[in-house]
Amino acid sequence: MKINRLILIETSSPGNLGAALRVAANFGVTNVALVRPKATIEDPIVDQWACGARQYVDIEVFDDLDAAAADSKTLVATASGRGRPDQPIVSPSEAIDTVLQRGSEDAALVFGSETRGMNRDDLDRCDLAVRIPTDPAFPVLNLTQSIAILLSHFAIESSPSETNQPEPAPHHTVEALMAHLHTTLAEIGYLDPDNPDRILRKIRRVFGRAGITENEAAIFRGICRQVDWARQNPRDTDGGRFNR
Repeated sequence: MKINRLILIETSSPGNLGAALRVAANFGVTNVALVRPKATIEDPIVDQWACGARQYVDIEVFDDLDAAAADSKTLVATASGRGRPDQPIVSPSEAIDTVLQRGSEDAALVFGSETRGMNRDDLDRCDLAVRIPTDPAFPVLNLTQSIAILLSHFAIESSPSETNQPEPAPHHTVEALMAHLHTTLAEIGYLDPDNPDRILRKIRRVFGRAGITENEAAIFRGICRQVDWARQNPRDTDGGRFNR
């Protein structure tokens, strides 16, 4: 198993962008998705730092993470965990073990901007958040260093394994389920209208840890549809229709 996509959010330095393309090519990552890049791919500095890597990498530009990750089945984010004590953070080895257990070939590494990292909404959309262990006295890594370290971890530690674990659902399926849950839970008054993401964020984490499958997502959406129907037909006495 290897990572088949890098997703870079709001990369601002053309040097970092070029170096990231070079590292991607070094480790056989053939697709790099750029989300709202600040540095343009046409900047000559990108080619200088890429050192010829662009011919080995397909580059796509997207407006948001959902579009960039639509077909990915496992999203591994990078995060320091500072200021987010409730955000579960795993080590690179733990992240690799989880991806291998899922048996998914459609895994992507997600990196935030050089100055701010990843925002909360984007981080919530990822299945795992990994922190590279560094010296507390000077913990901040350059973007390209982080990419190289994690890709090398995956290259060294991961190997093909026999598994009967079902494939996780692609990101767009999970997001459609989350949107349906948001609507249904809000309609029945389960969500705090002033802070609906508090519960939804926890549900996301459950799905992320479990690697929810297409079939499981369909079951949850069937439950939502039945709840929606029951709410709209409160006087029905025959038990309701079976609305999968």
